Amino acid sequence: MIKSSAPTRIDLAGGTLDIWPLYLCLDLPPTLNAAVNIYATVKIRLRKDRAIVVESRDLGKKARFASIQDLPKRHPLELILRVLEFYRPAKGVEIETDCQAPAGSGIAGSSALNIALNGALNRLVGSPYKRDQLPEIARNIETQVIRSPAGWQDYFPALNGGVQVIQPGIAGVGVEKLSIDLEKLNRRFVLCYSGKPRNSGINNWEVLKQALDGNKKVLRSLERIRTATLGMESSLKRGDLPALPGWFDKEWKARKELAPGITTPQIERQIAAAKKCGALAAKVCGAGGGGCVAFMVKEIRREDVARALTALGGRILDFKFVQRGLRVESS
Repeated sequence: MIKSSAPTRIDLAGGTLDIWPLYLCLDLPPTLNAAVNIYATVKIRLRKDRAIVVESRDLGKKARFASIQDLPKRHPLELILRVLEFYRPAKGVEIETDCQAPAGSGIAGSSALNIALNGALNRLVGSPYKRDQLPEIARNIETQVIRSPAGWQDYFPALNGGVQVIQPGIAGVGVEKLSIDLEKLNRRFVLCYSGKPRNSGINNWEVLKQALDGNKKVLRSLERIRTATLGMESSLKRGDLPALPGWFDKEWKARKELAPGITTPQIERQIAAAKKCGALAAKVCGAGGGGCVAFMVKEIRREDVARALTALGGRILDFKFVQRGLRVESS
C-alpha cells in the first residue's frame, strides 16, 4: 500500500496574480501563502485484476470501473480519475481519498489532494517524474477538470510546506521558503469557516479576460493587490510580523474592488464583530463568496475573536502553520 498526505494553505496575498499570463502583464508579482495542518490524504492498494475502485470519503462518493480504459472523461470524481489516467498503472488499483478541509472552504483542499494523488501515483509507477515537476502536472490536470486557467500558487504549499513566496519568471516559476517563526504566526491568526461553502467570489477567467482587454478598473485593482503583496513580502522577509495586518487589510480591500461578490453580508458581519474584539485585519481565503476567512488578531485577544465569530455562526478551524509538505510512504 502507498499512503500520501499534503497540507492545505492560507493564501496571504497575491492570489489571482499567479495565473498565466496575468503575472507577465503585471511585471511578475509574487504570491504569498502558508501551509496549514489540515490535510488531504490518499491510500492506494494494488489489485490482482485490472479493476479500478475509487472512493472519496469526504465527498461520500465511490465508483468502480472494469479497467483504466473504461474511465469516463466527465465524472463527479473527475480529478482523481484524470490523475490516475495520466500515470496509467499497469494493474488495477483501489484508491481512497479524504480531505479534512470543509467543502468549498477556499483553503485549497482540491489542490492538496491533487498533489497527494500525484505523489502517490508517481511512486506507484516507479517515480518517472521529479518532485519539482508535480506542480505543473497538477496544474495542467486541474485545468482539464475546471475548463478554466488554473494558477500556480496552491500546489507549492502542498508540496513544500512552510511560508512561501511563489515567484513567476520568464523561464519558469521559482519558490522561496521563508524562515518564519511559525509559532509566533500561529498566535496571530484565527481561521473561521463562515458557515457556507463558496459559490461565487472571484471568477478568474472573467478577471483574466477583462485584464487582457485593458479594463482600467480591473487593472487598477490588480495593481493594488500587487502593491500589497510586495509590501507583505518585504515585511515577512524582515520578520516584521506587526506590519502584516496592514498589508493583509490593503490586499482585502483591493480584492473586494476587483470582485465585490468575493464577500457576503454574513462574512461582513463576522469581520465587523471580530474587529470589535481584537481582530486587526481579515481576508477571505481563495475565491470567496463563502468558505473560510482568515483573521489576523492581537495575540491576547485571539480567544475573544474566536468566541465572537462562533456566536455569529462561524466555525473555528483548529489549525497550525506547518513546515512539512507532501509525504509519501510505501508498505
